[in-house]
Amino acid sequence: MTTTTTVRVERTAPSIRAALAEHSPQDCARFEAELRDALSATAADPDLEGVDAALTRWHHRAVVSSNPLTADEQELVRRARSGNAAGLRTRDEHGNWTTL
Repeated sequence: MTTTTTVRVERTAPSIRAALAEHSPQDCARFEAELRDALSATAADPDLEGVDAALTRWHHRAVVSSNPLTADEQELVRRARSGNAAGLRTRDEHGNWTTL
């Protein structure tokens, strides 16, 4: 088993932008444009739902791109896609984690 360090990304526009710029630069401009559009929409309607949705969507992308799967995790995904769930973890009927 490999020990990894998780990169934490705050759910703020500057933190999301920094993570994308470092780990997924092709997405950084798309994030900025989407956030800018969502913020512009608040001029006509002060509802921040669009801004919140943009931050949530891009925060998830920033976290995933900042924390790529390890070789072991990639192997689990490959096996699961082929129908072999051995090694994956799930919760049992009592809510406890168990390995398949």
